[in-house]
Amino acid sequence: MSSKIQNRIKIAALPDQVWAVLGDLAAAHTWIPGITTAKVEGMKRVCLTADGHEIREEISDYSAEKRTYRYKHLQQPLPVKNSHGIFTVQAEGAGSVVVWEAEFEVPDPAQETEMVAMINGYYQQTLASLKQRVEAAGD
Repeated sequence: MSSKIQNRIKIAALPDQVWAVLGDLAAAHTWIPGITTAKVEGMKRVCLTADGHEIREEISDYSAEKRTYRYKHLQQPLPVKNSHGIFTVQAEGAGSVVVWEAEFEVPDPAQETEMVAMINGYYQQTLASLKQRVEAAGD
């Protein structure tokens, strides 16, 4: 069964300022907690975690004009499968809102509630880190 989560965060910066960070695929390590390096080869991104795991993603529907992109995990250390999602930056008032929608399957039903809560918490922490990074750059 597929689990879906959606997180939103308001950022006190213009959408283009937010996109300058979020849309720079090779700069993921500057705002995603636990990522030490990120490199992009074509439409694939490889991130290395602080504990030595590789996260491989396929990027699609990348649009600087619409400030959005999709990702699909090809390899990641969590016990989930069919993991994919989309990031979107939208204007809201004098600032921006980042929307992160994600979907994945937890093969072991006994772990599903715990895994969804853990991933959702990490995604919230990641968006908070993005907010901090963007707003600090604007100071």
